Amino acid sequence: MLAVICSLSVILCGCSDAVSSSVSDSAPDTSSVSTTAPQTTTATTLPQTTTTVTTVPVAEEPVQTEITTEQTEEPETQSPEYTDSPETEPQSEPPITQPETPSASTDFEESFFDDALFIGDSITTGLYLYGYIDMSKVYAKMGLAPSTALYSDVDGVTLESKIKSDKPKKIYIMLGTNSVGYSDNEYLASCMEELVNSISSISKAKIYVLSIPPVTAYAEASYDNYLSKAAIDEYNSLLKTAISKTNAVFLDFHSVLTASDGYYYEEYHEMDGIHFMGSTYQVMLSFLEEHS
Repeated sequence: MLAVICSLSVILCGCSDAVSSSVSDSAPDTSSVSTTAPQTTTATTLPQTTTTVTTVPVAEEPVQTEITTEQTEEPETQSPEYTDSPETEPQSEPPITQPETPSASTDFEESFFDDALFIGDSITTGLYLYGYIDMSKVYAKMGLAPSTALYSDVDGVTLESKIKSDKPKKIYIMLGTNSVGYSDNEYLASCMEELVNSISSISKAKIYVLSIPPVTAYAEASYDNYLSKAAIDEYNSLLKTAISKTNAVFLDFHSVLTASDGYYYEEYHEMDGIHFMGSTYQVMLSFLEEHS
């Protein structure tokens, strides 16, 4: 009986060992499965790929912003181009034309000069050539100068005999254009002073001496003309000083004809840039009537 029990115990022990060994053998298999479980979890990186796909709309957004920036730039560049051109052009025009337009009066009464005598050069001859003053009241010819007026003649008549025969009450003298640039200005001014004093010795007429007119820039640059703005200004200044020593009145007619640049108004000169336009004599006579 004991022998049977012992043999049974031996068998039971062997079975338990077999069961434990089988369990132990299956345990590593379970651990290996558990280790692969995180690998299966690692396979969940697929959502990362999915997130990579979701970045595609993100890439589309800057494309849209680039399009909108291009659309906003177009009206910004067009609007200044449209507004600049009409604003700058009209603003540059008025300052050029308005200051250069003369405003001297042209109104005068011809009868005011019935007792007058005009002495001068070819510019003064225009008074009768354009029909403003009767020829008998003009003592003038081409080339007459301050240094020659006392000793020259016009149609065989000297200045002294003309004054004594006509007995004018007003005498207007404008001389020097033919000489300025060729002769010394101080000498010319002194000749005018001598001329006024000689007339005053034979006549009680009121004597008016006019400054000589300007020239154009074109005439000044001409090779055959020695007249210049500087020479004319110097002569007129010296003339004013010389006449102040006499009983005559100096009249600055030069400033009436001169634009802001120091040259002739376009409306007042002939093509040569020296002589008067026909309408300029109206300005002259209106000025003389006002200041006589």
